[in-house]
Amino acid sequence: MGTFYGNVLVARPCAEAVPLPAGEGVTGYALPVGPGHTVVHPDPDTSALDLAAGLGRLLAAPAVGTYVFDSDVLVMLVHEDGVLRLDYDSCPGYFDKPETDENGNPLVPVDDFGFPAPVGVDPDAFLPLAAGPVDRAALESALRGTPLDPEDGEDGRHVFADVQHYDVMACLGLHAPRLTTGFHYLAGGDLPYGTAAEDLVVLGGAVRPTRVG
Repeated sequence: MGTFYGNVLVARPCAEAVPLPAGEGVTGYALPVGPGHTVVHPDPDTSALDLAAGLGRLLAAPAVGTYVFDSDVLVMLVHEDGVLRLDYDSCPGYFDKPETDENGNPLVPVDDFGFPAPVGVDPDAFLPLAAGPVDRAALESALRGTPLDPEDGEDGRHVFADVQHYDVMACLGLHAPRLTTGFHYLAGGDLPYGTAAEDLVVLGGAVRPTRVG
């Protein structure tokens, strides 16, 4: 079984970002992930994609709502001031029955390896969320599915969507381990590298975990 999680990255420090979801009754956790960046891990009752739009609008800040599905698909919706700028999907058509022509050939564009080509490959859309200078070519490669470390891939592609998400966040100079996890992992004590339970900002009815992994 793969990894499932959803979270929100917003280009504002915790002191500014946290009161808003807390005031809306969101249950979850928040962590700093850069010099002026926060990740919010809402419980499954709150859509990370909707929360990203709301936080971005209220804070007048760039925000990204992210979901990883079964380590197979990475979806990222990039907002500026609450307005959707980019809809990224690492594997378009994953949830649909593939469309084919009369000869059985896929109608969805594929890359050089026969996989559906990611849509929304626009590194410039992510630059407002960076914590420092960005290697734009490396970021674009990660968005296209090319791993930063060849050992993380197969046939030149990412094998796992959560590893791809890690690479994209690392390219932005952010705390990638804290960004590639979700509510259930944190609640169960599976804390990211370099994170103690005391580092978590607890929202709503969430319980501060004890590290178990």
